[in-house]
Amino acid sequence: GRNAVAACSALKRTYRDRLSRFCPEVVFLYLKIDRETAWRRVANRKGHFMPANLVDSQFATLEEPAADERAVTADGTRSVAGIVKEIIR
Repeated sequence: GRNAVAACSALKRTYRDRLSRFCPEVVFLYLKIDRETAWRRVANRKGHFMPANLVDSQFATLEEPAADERAVTADGTRSVAGIVKEIIR
């Protein structure tokens, strides 16, 4: 088979279940981050499609992955290099 990496929010369990039905081997990476850090990062982006005022609605919609889902949780407040180091252990 082939491996791939795709980025999407998949905020709700139903979205992740749908992706899992299409690709049973899928593993989700959940970047756990607090609202304030997320807001600050999005507000500092230049030319990004998602405005900072959508952060609150994203957190309101979020359903954290449950124990029975194929998900790995990483500290989303870390640097990209730190997150990569954390998930490849």
